[in-house]
Formats: sequence, C-alpha cells, structure tokens
Amino acid sequence: MSETNETVKQEKKDNEKKKRRFPIWARILCAFLSLILVLGASALIFINSKLSKIQKYDPDKLTPVLPEDETFETDPYKDGTEIVEPGDINWAEDVNTLSREGVTNILLIGQDTRQEGAKGRSDSMMLLTIDKTNKTLKVTSLMRDMYVQIPGYSDNRINVAYFFGGWELLKETVEKNFGITVDRFVEVDFFAFREVVDILGGIYIDLNAEEALALKGWGHRTVEGRNRLDGAAALSYCTMRYVGNSDYERTARQRKALASIYARLRESASVPVILDLVDTILPLVTTNMTNGEIMSYAMDLYAMNIEGIEQHRLPLEGSYYSAYINSMAVLVPDLEKNREYLWEIIYGGSNDEG
Repeated sequence: MSETNETVKQEKKDNEKKKRRFPIWARILCAFLSLILVLGASALIFINSKLSKIQKYDPDKLTPVLPEDETFETDPYKDGTEIVEPGDINWAEDVNTLSREGVTNILLIGQDTRQEGAKGRSDSMMLLTIDKTNKTLKVTSLMRDMYVQIPGYSDNRINVAYFFGGWELLKETVEKNFGITVDRFVEVDFFAFREVVDILGGIYIDLNAEEALALKGWGHRTVEGRNRLDGAAALSYCTMRYVGNSDYERTARQRKALASIYARLRESASVPVILDLVDTILPLVTTNMTNGEIMSYAMDLYAMNIEGIEQHRLPLEGSYYSAYINSMAVLVPDLEKNREYLWEIIYGGSNDEG
C-alpha cells in the first residue's frame, strides 16, 4: 500500500513539473499558432485555386510561322517618306543583356484580335519594371511599328515576333535589339481589358477635344475634359490610331489607361471586387509565371505601396527615323541610343556588362 501511495505522489509531482514546464500562456500560444497555420494553409489553398484559373503558356501548343512563310504588312505610301532597302540598314552590334538584382521586367502583351478566342499580333507591348530596391514601378511602351531584327527571320515590325514564334521569339527580339533581360510575360486580349474596366466601375481619363469627339462618334457619351469610361469606351480610347499623332499618342493612351486602372485598384478595390476580377479575368489571361511567382510579385507591390507608375516610350524622341521598307511604314530606331535610354530607365545606368 505504501508503494502505491508513493507511486501516486510521484505522478502528482511529475504532473506539477509538466504544468510548470508548459504554463497556460504557452499552451494558449501553441493553440493560436496552430490556428494561424491552419488558416494560412487554407488561404494558400484558396489563392492557388483562384490562380489556377490563369492560362499557363505552353510552347508545345504553339504552331510557329516558318521563316519561309513569314509575311509583311502593307501600308499606303506617304509622300516624303524615305524609301529604304532592308539591306541598307546598319544595325548596332549585339550586346550582352543586362540584368540586376531586385529588378524584374514583365512584358505586358495586348493581343490584336477582335474575335474572342482568336490569336493575333501583339497590338500593345509594354515593359512593366518592378524595382524592389528603389521601390518604383515603371511602364515603357514599345511602339508596334518599330522596325527591328527578329532572330531567324527577316527584319520586320516588332509586333509580328509574337505572332511568328510566341513568347520565346518576342523575348529574343526585345533582348537582341535593346540589351535588357525580359523575365516574364502576361498576355491579355481586348475582351479581358474591357472586363477589368467594367468590374472596377470604369476608369477616369482626361480627354482632349479630338479624342472626345471621336469616342462620341463611336457611340460613347464623352465630353472634353475628365470622363469616366466604361470598358467599351476605354477599349476604343486605347486602340484608336488615327486621332492625334498616330501610334505615338495611342501608346500614351494605353499607358494612361494602365495607370488609371492601377489607381482604381488602389483606391476602391474591395475584397468582393477583387474576387470578381479574379473569377472573371484570370481565365482570359495567359502567362509563364508560376502561382508562387504571381503571389510573390503581388506581395512585393503591396509592401512597396507605390502610388503611381512612371511612364516611358520606345523609341526615344529624336532616336529614330520614319521609312518605307518592304511596303511598310515603319520607325527605324537608333539601337545604341535607345539601349542607353532603356538601361537608364530600368537599371539607372549603362550596360557595364555589354
């Protein structure tokens, strides 16, 4: 009996030691951390399920245009434009592509198609630069009529590279001509853009008299000055080419629209709106980013809390000339000047590695 009493006493002592070792606050903390882990895991599963709606780029599904089947767009000849033979252009020598830690370049591609589900040329090309070091967000338009070197094909407009050989060829083209590293890409078509604007309740754009009149003629209710454009009006605004100074102003409109979408997201995107965007838009988006990369970039942007987007354009003013080549009206860039300009924008300096 005495042995039994001793055993009971020893067990009580052991239990008291365990309680001293694991006080109540420690047990509460453990329970709280366990709850956080469960919620965190659930959140990751939920986010991944949403991001899985995005179309992932699959090069094996691409049917490239063979070099012998390449085509050239044709334009009416404009009096005074210099007629140039392709072989008469002296391109700058190739350079090593520049990249720097903390800087990510994502190519935003707007597909030139008016039929949902169809494949077209890259009507809009913008480099989105996320600079974590300097906490800046920059967008640089690449004008579709720039005449560039396309690896494996004849020199042509830059907007045919995506049509000929998909993301890989467009990446090679940008890197070969401008000496910067393109890390990832996101492609949307006109239908996705229109849906984004409508879900956000429209975007605010200042229209000049000519723009307002053109949009009004296309059935949109617009006036000179500040307007709230719905998706259809915003799409017309971004794609009009024959109002103002042709593609120069068109690319500027696209950058303004992107900046306005970004501003609307910052100021009024509630959880229901974001979920609506995710469910509606993501199936219309194609990218080569993984879900993890998308979440990482999103967290970076959230942490940086950038108010606005810096806007730029290639070719740089005064660093190109207009020409008529292979029956196309094109812009022939001075690659050396445009490389230096782009290096300064993106990396803050020249290509020391090139």
